[in-house]
Amino acid sequence: MGLHNTATRWGWMAKLLHWVLAMLIFGLLALGTYMTSLELGLERLELTQIHKSFGFVVFWLAVIRVVWRKFGGPAPQHLETSKPWERFVSSATHVGMYILMFTIPLTGWLMSSASPLNDVDSYVYIPNMVFGLFEMPDPISPGDADLSKMLGAVHRYAGYALAALLFVHVAAAFKHHFILRDPILTRMLPFGRDR
Repeated sequence: MGLHNTATRWGWMAKLLHWVLAMLIFGLLALGTYMTSLELGLERLELTQIHKSFGFVVFWLAVIRVVWRKFGGPAPQHLETSKPWERFVSSATHVGMYILMFTIPLTGWLMSSASPLNDVDSYVYIPNMVFGLFEMPDPISPGDADLSKMLGAVHRYAGYALAALLFVHVAAAFKHHFILRDPILTRMLPFGRDR
């Protein structure tokens, strides 16, 4: 397995970015769902900082993935047996997932930045830390509860949209693998064999 993509297979860099991002995104969707079900308290605040930190990682891995799509060789070709509508749905799903991989972390960051809890003069000050190593800058002045709430809604519904697209993506991969028995899934598996 080479570094770069070929006409029939993804290279190891594309595979690595795909699977690491997949694990992080599934984990963040689960964590976000769980932590927002909790009452505001120490556990929720700690989980929120973890969520923010891994959201930061997802954003930058998505940047690397987009750059690699440009320089890592073209994506493997669509199968000759795929119909035009299937190619359209596949492309639209991938574009949607890329857009959401940027939208969700950015709205999360802006929401936290605008939050009254991010104001140093507030009763409870919660800075935007990344793994406790450094503080994210605030592009929005903190203390705007209405803006924070609006960005939070965009963040939440974008998460729902990403979950829906992931369901379509995974279902399509399983259909190709178990029903159509073609190489769509195996060419993205870390050690998949060609069919």
